[in-house]
Amino acid sequence: MKKIIPIIIFILIPTLIISFSILGNIPRTATLKFKLLEQNNNNTYKYKLNMYTSNKIFRYSDLFFIFLNEKNLPSYIKEISSTNKGYTSLEIISSEKLDENKEYQAEYIVSLKNEVYIISLMLSYLLLLIIININVKSLKKRAVFLYLSLIILIIINAIIKVNINYTGIFLLISFYLIIISNNINPPNKLNNITHQKIILITSSILVALSNIFIINYSYPLVGEDISMILPRGYSLLTYAKNNGIFNIEFASPLFGAGLISYPNPQYDQFSIFYFLRYIMPFWKAYLLCVFLFSIIGFISFYYFNKDVLKVDFKTSLMSAVLFSFTGYYIHHIMIGHWTFLYHPLTALIVYLSFTDRLNYVIKILINALTFSAMIFGGAMQTIFFYTCFTLLGIAAILFKPNKKFIIQCLSIILSCLLGIILSLSKFTQSVYFGRLIERGNSGLHDNNPALIFRTVGNLLLYPILSAASYIKDNLGLRWEHDIALPTMMIVLLIFISLYFILKSSKKEKIEFIKKYKFNIIFILMFLYIYFDIFFANGLIRSAFTKLRSVNLHLRIASTLIIPILMIFSMIFTKINIWNNNKKIILSIFIILSTTILYYHRFISIQTINTNYVETNIDFDDKVFYSIKSNHDKYKVTYINNKLEIYNMIDFTNNTAYELNTSRLPYESIYGYGLETFKAKEEGSPYKIVNNKYNFTDPRSLIFFNNNFPQFSGFNTNDIDKLNNFLSFKEVKWEEPKYFTLSNYISAVSHIIVISILILYFIYKLLKNIIMHHKNNTI
Repeated sequence: MKKIIPIIIFILIPTLIISFSILGNIPRTATLKFKLLEQNNNNTYKYKLNMYTSNKIFRYSDLFFIFLNEKNLPSYIKEISSTNKGYTSLEIISSEKLDENKEYQAEYIVSLKNEVYIISLMLSYLLLLIIININVKSLKKRAVFLYLSLIILIIINAIIKVNINYTGIFLLISFYLIIISNNINPPNKLNNITHQKIILITSSILVALSNIFIINYSYPLVGEDISMILPRGYSLLTYAKNNGIFNIEFASPLFGAGLISYPNPQYDQFSIFYFLRYIMPFWKAYLLCVFLFSIIGFISFYYFNKDVLKVDFKTSLMSAVLFSFTGYYIHHIMIGHWTFLYHPLTALIVYLSFTDRLNYVIKILINALTFSAMIFGGAMQTIFFYTCFTLLGIAAILFKPNKKFIIQCLSIILSCLLGIILSLSKFTQSVYFGRLIERGNSGLHDNNPALIFRTVGNLLLYPILSAASYIKDNLGLRWEHDIALPTMMIVLLIFISLYFILKSSKKEKIEFIKKYKFNIIFILMFLYIYFDIFFANGLIRSAFTKLRSVNLHLRIASTLIIPILMIFSMIFTKINIWNNNKKIILSIFIILSTTILYYHRFISIQTINTNYVETNIDFDDKVFYSIKSNHDKYKVTYINNKLEIYNMIDFTNNTAYELNTSRLPYESIYGYGLETFKAKEEGSPYKIVNNKYNFTDPRSLIFFNNNFPQFSGFNTNDIDKLNNFLSFKEVKWEEPKYFTLSNYISAVSHIIVISILILYFIYKLLKNIIMHHKNNTI
């Protein structure tokens, strides 16, 4: 019976699809009502048409689109607008005036939606997995059948012409094969630990490639915020080529008629991404960062589960997939939030903070470097603070009243402090200017408990609604308030929790509370701090009043990603609802279903939300090579009203080398609204306005106008500095002396830490080589 049922369903799916397609093409009668929109000069009328059908099956629904039968249209319908075609409400052009109070009749047909075809094909694939799993024992034969089926799918898609994601299906097949291969290979064929490492590395590369595919799906159309960061990237590149890669660009002339650059916590000079942009075009460097960080995050979270949480191989692999396929990261990267590039590195810090594999000194140094990379990457708030908060939650879950745990916590604190010292140059200047500039009305200034209910509701409901949107994608986005956790994980987490509550005895519950009483207390304290951030008069914002102007609450939900995933991983392993074989099958199902929903969501969302495909960067490669060849010739010569991104094409002008800058930045300094920035006049930057050149002077940030926080402009005797500034040349700004001191501290501390780590790993490598040689000799 187990062999027959999947085959029956597999045959039934195409049978139903073909039957519904044929029956849907049979003409039926609909009632039409019209509303006049406008009368044209050529004696035609534009109407809004509403269709009403009596048939309960063959009508507009989640399964069908509805169309007027164009082979037998009423004579009064001259043309059907393409707008809303397939829906019950559409626009038509009529050759005669219609009675709006009268009901008309017309034939209609229905057609299956593309989503129905896609879901049917996906279900067929999952059934095919089951059929092959039952009937074929050879791994090689399974691989041949599955990859052959992908070729057949491509042929079918060429006929029915729906949007099937071949890369996603290839990923599904590959995941399935590498998971089951661990059980099928004979023990003497491949060492089990070595085999697991091969599977781990292969999986991490597949996950990284899948993220690259999604992000690059609509290239050269990319997310809307790329239009903000691209000019920053080009400015830094031009300045670095002119003055050296380690010379600080304190301010840039390329956007907003001159804005501070390095002291802005959102900009990324001396980050990993910055150094990659020096040797390759912006978009390629962006994709490479995503690829590398995705691999690091996947492997780190796998080992965190395996070494720290002590769960088995398959559960660790499943948890790593769930971490990597949480929608929070991919959304921000697709939109163009470059500071979120470093989000997967949180998993590395978490793993190193609690593992026993390395000594504490080395762990502190690596974590400090990672924290520093986050801060220099512009992620002071979005990643650095949230990573620290995440560590607080993990410490609450893993708390043990022993010496080892206390040392781990102290090492985390030291890592964080050393990370600030390493990035002291960026940290000092960002905090200094952030203290001086009034943020205006942004931030949290009320005590609205609805914010808490919304974030909790989104946390639990979004994954379910996301699965529903696989069929009908009308779900509003709530990216700033939720973390888009994988659907199956949330469903199972709720199910397992309810199962334990309902099935466990009172004695078992009491024993559980006694065993984990400290963990429960600290988790409740962590949750209190978490919810306190949503109140303007809470303990945190009252103690640090400047935080009332910082929107920490918008993305604070990201700090729950790893704690929730690790809780799921632990209870999935420890609560014995299923036997081992069923757990393996369930793990495979969770991985595959998560992959399907993740891929569908973030591929299809690009077709329904223009924010993901708003900016055309087809000039990126050309601009990179233009700057590389002609960096010393470019100069900003005009201030215009264009958006920053539209001025980037100037870099491809190899005759005049003249650049334009926008009057207003896409976003003002520190993410403030434009009310904190006064636009310069359109025209030449050398134009004199109020006895000053018509261009921003970042030095004036140190001497604020008490009435309005703005830049004052270059004085008329600053012509040489203005020329250098406009030409991306070094300018000797008047800065506080401790800025210079902090620069030296950051540089020297990085050299020391990196040197220690290099020497340590060379020592370990030589030691292993010597030990290996001795063992072979013996």
